[in-house]
Amino acid sequence: MPACVRLVGVLLAGLALTACATLRVESDFDPEVDFVAYETFTWLDPPLVETPREAGAPEVDPFTHNTLVDQRVRSGVEAALEQRGYRKAEDSDFALRYDLVNREVTRTSPGFVSPGAFGRRGFYAGSTVYPPLVRTYDEGTLIVDVIDAQTRRIIWRGWAATRTRDGHLDAARLQRVIDGILAEFPPAREGEPVAEEG
Repeated sequence: MPACVRLVGVLLAGLALTACATLRVESDFDPEVDFVAYETFTWLDPPLVETPREAGAPEVDPFTHNTLVDQRVRSGVEAALEQRGYRKAEDSDFALRYDLVNREVTRTSPGFVSPGAFGRRGFYAGSTVYPPLVRTYDEGTLIVDVIDAQTRRIIWRGWAATRTRDGHLDAARLQRVIDGILAEFPPAREGEPVAEEG
């Protein structure tokens, strides 16, 4: 096998591994809000409680809607906020809400043609055509909202999407997602450097 073909294979494998480990984090916020004034938080919704499934009830995703995941999200978010100096309180400055969505994603990578090369015996090895690569995988997205206690408006939203081998986000992966999201909270004021973790 020509060296250039082997190199292409290694690069593709490396890109696939990198893509699987990718965590895309985004955030949005109200620039008019002074986040320095916020010190305490609570949850807008009560903890999830498992209930019997009734006929005719709306279907929910069992991978994202269960008490194990609910407890992990809440504990992870609370720990991340407490590390930043916030504290949980009933009469709080802001409330928290989260949503966890799992969806199937299909992506197509463009095909390409590798250049030919001379082999060890001097003959020319023709180019190889690689067709477009279609990949389907599950993607989990966690959304965390920060809601002002007085106005009941969202003042900050952070979200992160990561690939999953199945619909389930295990505890370690879920914690990485939470840490990635809350690394961007509170948002830096204009002209201030963004705080770096660790």
